[in-house]
Amino acid sequence: MKQFFSLVAVALLGSAAWGQTMVTLTVDMTNEMVSADGVHVAGNFQGWDPGATPMTDNMDGTWSYSFSSDTAATYQYKFINGNAWGSDESIPGACAYDGNRQIMVDGAMGDVMSTVCYNSCAACGMTTVRFRVDMSNEDVSPFGVHVAGSFQGWDPAGTELMDPDGDMVYESIQHFDAADMTEVEFKFINGNTWADPNELIDGACGNESGNRVLMLDSENILLAADATGGAYCFNSCSACVAPLVVTFTADMSVVSSVSPEGVHLAGSFQGWDPAGTPLMDNGDGTWSVSLEVPPGTHEFKFINSNAWDGNEENMEGSGCNNGGNRIATFDDMNNTYTACFNTCPGESCTPDPDPANITFRVNMAEQELTSDQAVFVWGGFTGWQGGAIEMTDADGDGVWEHTENISGGANVDYKYSIGHPNDEGVVEESGVFVMDGDTTNWTLAGCGVDNGFGGFNRRHVRSGMDEVLDVVCFNTCSDCEGSDAFVQDLTQALMLFPNPAEGRVVVAGLSGAALVSVVDAQGRAARVWDNLVLNGQNELSLEGLRAGFYHVVVEQEGARGVQRLVIK
Repeated sequence: MKQFFSLVAVALLGSAAWGQTMVTLTVDMTNEMVSADGVHVAGNFQGWDPGATPMTDNMDGTWSYSFSSDTAATYQYKFINGNAWGSDESIPGACAYDGNRQIMVDGAMGDVMSTVCYNSCAACGMTTVRFRVDMSNEDVSPFGVHVAGSFQGWDPAGTELMDPDGDMVYESIQHFDAADMTEVEFKFINGNTWADPNELIDGACGNESGNRVLMLDSENILLAADATGGAYCFNSCSACVAPLVVTFTADMSVVSSVSPEGVHLAGSFQGWDPAGTPLMDNGDGTWSVSLEVPPGTHEFKFINSNAWDGNEENMEGSGCNNGGNRIATFDDMNNTYTACFNTCPGESCTPDPDPANITFRVNMAEQELTSDQAVFVWGGFTGWQGGAIEMTDADGDGVWEHTENISGGANVDYKYSIGHPNDEGVVEESGVFVMDGDTTNWTLAGCGVDNGFGGFNRRHVRSGMDEVLDVVCFNTCSDCEGSDAFVQDLTQALMLFPNPAEGRVVVAGLSGAALVSVVDAQGRAARVWDNLVLNGQNELSLEGLRAGFYHVVVEQEGARGVQRLVIK
């Protein structure tokens, strides 16, 4: 029995006895000017002597040489157009092993024949592709690694890749008639069924279906991720990079209480699973975890829970955030990350304000509500949509209210809706509205933040004291025009400098008698000036106050302004 192999010949007949195998190597010289010294073959089966083994001219453009092998062996060789080194062929990377051709012989197989075009990987006129995938970052399935694609009917078990040298790069050499096929679409599979992990490739090296695409634009193609010839990493458009061990530490001493479910980490490197990466309690208020992370830039956040229930961080407005997530770059020199919950690395830990009542108020005068419709408020303190709270308009003035005792971080993100946000037909605030004839949004207008998903949330910064929020018109930053529920907000006019301050601070932008308070992070009044006459610039003493985060609160004839103050 004879079996033909273009490059690597491997066949197993389990019941056959060991015996001699005849190996026949044939090279097609049709495209070459054959040397007067003939064609030779040199390899490890004959001592790599370029002039010792002449091949036989078959008189059809091909030349052959046969030898017998009585043991299982791997042979490397190359053809020589002449009888000296310098006239030997250059083996394409698509089929080269250490720069040579290679054929494997198992003593239990039948005779082996290989026919190739000189200086090429396959028969003349054929295109060869060496499929390769680096599995060094994966746990390889016991059912092996496979490639499936348009060239073989998308059979997940039909084309197995092998790793004979144990370097975790799995390979298979395939030959195509480029006259019938100009490209192949394919993907690698860690296993042999579509239920096993298979690639979903993004647009950088794939198509809209998540498959890899390879143009058959040369005779010999080595599938490579970069100019160095490295193999693609499984499920990636680049070569594999050894993961780093990164230690993440969250200082939870600033939160009022740690969740019974503990502290967790979720990020781009672990699929954003809020319960997938628990941190360990170090016993000193900090929680840590060390895990393997690919080098590069990643987004992540700490969670005081094990679910997306409103107890995760929201880093909006800080210097280390992207869309509300932490963002950091890790490499060999930067493989630890330590920060207080909801605070950037290097910043002072600020305890959460004391729990306090917040009264939310929204004016629905510009909305047409039917008798069976209600207004809801929801946000981080409700676990977002699922825990939305129905508001009331007890006096029928169109202003709907709800008071909620809120604990945790200072930032309270929320929004209003007509109807429960999970119900069909709900009208939810978009955060985009018209002000002074121009289209704007809550972020630009100063009453909200980007939510990280292309939308906006309202934001209130808690002081730790009971607070009644200014009435706002549904979907805007101020009260409805002509409303008598309007309460003036002095925050935009109120200015503090220097800020951070040391020993003193100047309150500017306001005039007239006012109650001025410096409130600490727990909502306690650390310094109070009653009936202080503001004259546009008033210097206030901060002597005796500890370094940290505070709020300056100015109350004046029913109006109120709040600005954050940092004391050094």
